[in-house]
Amino acid sequence: MNTIREIFVNNLKHYRKKKGLSQEKLSYAVGKSIAYINQIENKDSWPQPEMVDKIACALEISSSALFEENGCPENERIVFAAHIGKRIEEELLDKISKDIKDICRTII
Repeated sequence: MNTIREIFVNNLKHYRKKKGLSQEKLSYAVGKSIAYINQIENKDSWPQPEMVDKIACALEISSSALFEENGCPENERIVFAAHIGKRIEEELLDKISKDIKDICRTII
């Protein structure tokens, strides 16, 4: 499962691109350097709550949207894969277990 930082960064990139903003334009809108936005998007820095609000305002979204697990297609894909992967893993283990039991019955 994604960490809160991964979710935040994926949503930030998604909404920034959806709004048509470069890192430079977003940095100008929030009064920070391009390097700062880059550090956030590269998970090298974590914004203070006030900055999260400024970023959300610049992107014209709610602050909470930046933390929604299903907020952007990348997060949806990861969550979907995790759920499907878990189900497939359970089904395979169940099938393997049944096959092993059948083999043991045949041998014994």
